[in-house]
Amino acid sequence: MQTSQIRSSFLEFFQSQDHRLLPSASLIPQDPTLLLTVAGMVPFKPYFLGEADPPAKRIATVQKVARTVDIDNVGRTTRHLTFFEMLGNFSFGDYFKREAIRWAWQLSTTPADEGGWGFDPDRLWATVYTDDDEAEQLWLDETDIPASRIQRRDANDNYWSTGGSGPCGPCSEIFYDRGPEHGPDGGPIVDESRFLEFWNLVFMQFETAGNGDPKLKGSDDIVGTLPAQNVDTGSGLERVAMLLQDVPTVFDTDVFRPMIDRAVDLSGVAYTGTFSAAHVADEDPDPADDTTDTWLRVIGEHARSTAFLISDGVLPSNEGRGYILRRLIRRAVLSARKLGTDQRIMTPMMESVIETLGDAWGDLKTQGNLITKVAQAEEDAFSRTLSTGLVMLDEAVQATTAGGGTALDPEAAFTLHDTYGFPVDLTVEIAREKGVTLDRDAFAEHMEAQRQRARAATKSDRQAASTDVYKEAFQAAGTTTFTGYSRERDESSVAALIHDGAIAERVQEGQNVQVVLPRTPFYAEGGGQLGDHGTIATPTGRIQVTDTTAPADGLIVHHGTVVAGEVASGTDAELVVDHARRASIRRGHTATHILHATLKEMVGDHAAQAGSAIDAGHFRFDFPHFESISRDQLGELEGLVNDRIADNPEVVTREMDQQAAREAGATALFGEKYGDTVRVVTIEDYSMELCGGTHVGSTGEVGLFTVLSEGSIANNVRRIEAVTGPEAFGHLAKERLIAEQVAQILKVPTAEAPARVEELLGRVRDIEKQLARARQDAVLAQADVLAESARVIGDAKVVAGVVDGADHDALRALALDLRNRIGRGAVILGTAKADGKAQMLAALSADLVEAGTNAADVLRPGATVVGGGAGGKGDVAQAGGKDGGKIAEAVRVAADEAAARLA
Repeated sequence: MQTSQIRSSFLEFFQSQDHRLLPSASLIPQDPTLLLTVAGMVPFKPYFLGEADPPAKRIATVQKVARTVDIDNVGRTTRHLTFFEMLGNFSFGDYFKREAIRWAWQLSTTPADEGGWGFDPDRLWATVYTDDDEAEQLWLDETDIPASRIQRRDANDNYWSTGGSGPCGPCSEIFYDRGPEHGPDGGPIVDESRFLEFWNLVFMQFETAGNGDPKLKGSDDIVGTLPAQNVDTGSGLERVAMLLQDVPTVFDTDVFRPMIDRAVDLSGVAYTGTFSAAHVADEDPDPADDTTDTWLRVIGEHARSTAFLISDGVLPSNEGRGYILRRLIRRAVLSARKLGTDQRIMTPMMESVIETLGDAWGDLKTQGNLITKVAQAEEDAFSRTLSTGLVMLDEAVQATTAGGGTALDPEAAFTLHDTYGFPVDLTVEIAREKGVTLDRDAFAEHMEAQRQRARAATKSDRQAASTDVYKEAFQAAGTTTFTGYSRERDESSVAALIHDGAIAERVQEGQNVQVVLPRTPFYAEGGGQLGDHGTIATPTGRIQVTDTTAPADGLIVHHGTVVAGEVASGTDAELVVDHARRASIRRGHTATHILHATLKEMVGDHAAQAGSAIDAGHFRFDFPHFESISRDQLGELEGLVNDRIADNPEVVTREMDQQAAREAGATALFGEKYGDTVRVVTIEDYSMELCGGTHVGSTGEVGLFTVLSEGSIANNVRRIEAVTGPEAFGHLAKERLIAEQVAQILKVPTAEAPARVEELLGRVRDIEKQLARARQDAVLAQADVLAESARVIGDAKVVAGVVDGADHDALRALALDLRNRIGRGAVILGTAKADGKAQMLAALSADLVEAGTNAADVLRPGATVVGGGAGGKGDVAQAGGKDGGKIAEAVRVAADEAAARLA
């Protein structure tokens, strides 16, 4: 059975069981505690926790999932992946164990020609939690499985929790017997290589306080039974495909083998499809057992993960999920190098992924240009640093082993990471292959010190309340109704107040507060648009709102300070949005849509919005691109955007079904979460985006648009900063005033000022060159005097002296001239710079260097006199120090060192 058929049969089956089919959420989760979507249930976490109402009681999805906790084992074992598709059916307070077990068995065992998967029921086993008698009985009642093929397992295998307070419950899993050639008999409790799990059914029926191990059912940590029993299931598509296609590993399935084959073509090595015995048996395989097959699997697997991450808006960086992507690409490239190929691999590998999976995942095709360009650019950047990094790492490893050690210097690892962009995980991996380890805690200390140097830690009252507190506030207010599309004033009541991280009955003047209301015109930050400001007035007090956020689905929180009186929970409130700020933000938000469309027309579809922040009068717009936008291009861009603003078409907003909106061509922004009903903002025929923000009625209201700056913020990511409306006019007026002032100073018309400035700068550059030549000539003029004062040592000479007013270039030119005059010997020169520091230079004749004398060694004793050090190799070296007042003594000491070596 092809993977596409497995995927569609799953969805069709659960649709026939009244499940609502939802598209996969992004790999960039809404949950701020997660870097990536690591499970099929992640998008539904608010529903399981009771923080929001689900769109339906029964849901089924095929969810994109990325997990990199076991990245080091990818390619080394038969089952570890960093990206996979998770089939899942979910019940939110609807059906429970009986239906979940019945349907899982029904789909698994129904013949393929009847819409099922066609597993042989005589080869299926089930496991239940240790004391889950109910689940075991349901397996016997609802399926044909005999009691002999149902096994009980402890909490390590068959119990689930969120890891903190919240829902938890037992699991039941389905296993397939692959046959005696894969291991001993006896069911999953004996061997999980032969008996392979392919479906996990989680029954959320208890609540844990999160204080202990919720897996210890019956302990004090289980605080009760959930009011609504939920079901969360997960079946890995690749694993099901492996079993139904009767291939030995997931790498041999129809969704993987094309990538492996492309890696074979690129590297020129053969793929055998075998694993060493150590790799099959070991959960943490030894890299020493790696083969060419290992590296081919790494290339294919990481290529697939890379394509999906980029298509969902992840871009390479040194932090967070961007670092995960960077590590995947660099591991793939390094694997290719280990196979002996230096050719570029990422573009053809991305093309293979898109060709193989593009029909099932349309974003791979629509983002194909972006995917290949980002992946290839990252490979090219890594290739430029790989050789240097490998040499430096090899030197560090040799230094470690030469001294009999086995622990790599963490500072060396940090320098590789921070200065040369060499991922620490690759450092660990390569060092481990050579028997050397890295203390990750010590490395982390260097990283933290660097972060502290780069930025001061900041705190925000956004994090002042916990999830539990927001949950309590949500229960008090219910889903907040947003009325801000049509009004900037409204009336509501104070449903909940949060102060110092806890629910409060009343908050006094001068205190910070978070306010939750049943309805509000205040826009909560989202889609790049910053949250509204304004006031909330009650009969007894007034709050100045300085931010508005949405920490959970359906919950809008107003952040501010009580500026008068006191505010009490349960009182009526009048809400007023800051009109001037809202109007300015509306102009900027509409301008980003126009800019987005225009930019893609100019530089290519890959320049899709990758982030934005829209504040009053000013916004930034981030997009993937691989070179700077020239000044001429920026001028053209400004002109096109302003033309579209001046055309003044209506900005049309309407609500649509999400699927219909996408089919109509609406653009969805990277990483944004959309419901089934979406808001579509359309401007003529050039811009149609899913957007929940506020906008002007027609583009003419934007008034004016001008770019403040364009530049790089990360590898292959650019940022445009711009202003609109009165702020744009103010910016241009200020620049015009500056231009007029410059013209007045130059006594020329404004239009001629740039040419006049360029002319003057040219004259300044010419004069500076003349002065530099004059200074150098003055220094070289001292050559005769210095040469006559040379100290003779046998057939050699030592020339030494302090040269006033010499820069580095002049000092070097003089030293080389003197060396040519004396033939054999050494020249030691020094100068005290204007800033009070010392500078020295030594030049030796070639025969001295050949005899083993190094110029830096000659300088070093003198450098210590001025409190510095020497550097350089061979015949010329330089030194510096902080104490220029001792330069004469330093030159004398260095000259004595040269004389001693000549003698």
